[in-house]
Amino acid sequence: MLVSVVVPCRNEVKYISRSIESICNQIGFDKNIEVIVVDGMSEDGTREILSDKLKKFTNLTVINNPQRITPVARNIGIKNSSGKFICIMDAHSVYDLNYLQTCLDLLNIHQEVSCVGGPITSVGENDFGRATAIAMSSIIGVGNAKHRFPKYEGYAEMACFPMFRREVFDKIGYYDESLIRNQDDEFSLRLRLSGSKVFISPNVKSLYYVRNSPQKLFKQYFNYGFWRWMVIKKHKIQISYRQIIPPAFIILLLIFTILGLVLKSLPLIFIIPCIYLLVIGAYSLRLLKKESLRIAILFSFSIVILHFSYGIGVLYSYLKDKFNLYWK
Repeated sequence: MLVSVVVPCRNEVKYISRSIESICNQIGFDKNIEVIVVDGMSEDGTREILSDKLKKFTNLTVINNPQRITPVARNIGIKNSSGKFICIMDAHSVYDLNYLQTCLDLLNIHQEVSCVGGPITSVGENDFGRATAIAMSSIIGVGNAKHRFPKYEGYAEMACFPMFRREVFDKIGYYDESLIRNQDDEFSLRLRLSGSKVFISPNVKSLYYVRNSPQKLFKQYFNYGFWRWMVIKKHKIQISYRQIIPPAFIILLLIFTILGLVLKSLPLIFIIPCIYLLVIGAYSLRLLKKESLRIAILFSFSIVILHFSYGIGVLYSYLKDKFNLYWK
């Protein structure tokens, strides 16, 4: 088998059909691809859709994941795969029909890399989602996360929906199953620490559907922040400076607020928030050339959610960890 595609999945009834169709119909891979969906005991109709797809695609396999968490699903899929190359895909996304072939071409061209993929192209299904997609592809929203910029090509920290040479897993092991989130970041970090490289190209195309409500976005990025501290703790190093800015900013806000209250100085309380909102507002105004006023306003809202939910998640995880250690 040339390529094995592993698709962790749980309760993706809205997207699973489009995702599986785009994977199983990859151009030029009729007999050289196996698609392994590892389902976390879905309860929303996803399994019924998968049953229909099994009748349609002979190269599709569905395996149960009773533990219902992503890193376990990935490891189950990898261990049950037989391909020379392994691609980790997502049931929440849709892929260009040349996705796998383009990945193979990149691995052939760049013999020095062990992992390839594409920068993520985020899309929204309502106004808030559209604004969030723009925020998640902007430097003010995600810093220097190159894998978030749709036009970036070159070496990167990680690839979205990556394809690996199989020997990578023999060299550095599997995904860390103790990490409910950020296990892909941690795996990519181990890969790079081992001396391997990651290369991404906009020619590797896919669409990722962002969260379509403030509540879902906050929960997503709070979890990212929460598990970021666990990765930092494990490796005793910070993966990227951008990932420490949100919690540091929240701490700075608290310090200035406390100083302002103690010194009875309103300027100290409001100076940092005002500067922050002015910067975001100025960036949002640039959107008015292409987007509506509503999208520009929602963009600002999404930026604030991204920063604060992530920062709060990191701080909560850190304090929870230290508190537990103290009582031990």
